[in-house]
Amino acid sequence: MLALVQNTSATLGLDKYPTLANALIFASAAVAGSLLEGIGTNFEVAWDKEREEQYSVTSNWHDYLFRSFDKEPVGYRYLSRLVTTLYFELTMMFAVPSFFLGAGLLAALRFPSVFIPIVIVAVAAMVGSGLYLHKQAKCTHKVICETRMELNRRATAS
Repeated sequence: MLALVQNTSATLGLDKYPTLANALIFASAAVAGSLLEGIGTNFEVAWDKEREEQYSVTSNWHDYLFRSFDKEPVGYRYLSRLVTTLYFELTMMFAVPSFFLGAGLLAALRFPSVFIPIVIVAVAAMVGSGLYLHKQAKCTHKVICETRMELNRRATAS
């Protein structure tokens, strides 16, 4: 949208209705975020299936959810933090490459004389950041599975 407004005379009529323009931009971001969150959830579900045999993901998840304590174990807070980290990584797996796409587009439009190097750097940054965050999220998911299994094992033993 920024590239369109900065580099063309197109305003899509939104210059006359700034409140509507802001609402549409906000709504677009919310819808895009929701769709990308759903895609991130698909990654988590696939990793759950991939690790089901080794970590009994479904069984351990249900045991974890149904267990109650008078005093919550420290491990439950740790696991909660890991889940927050996983969702952050899954979200950033899409947000960071999107940023590099937008920044690369704006830079290429602003500096057309170095268009090719900008595109190369932007594409490399998009791919590299996406792969890195995917790997990090998958590692965090593994730690969640291991931790939840161990918490359940120890709770059953005590």
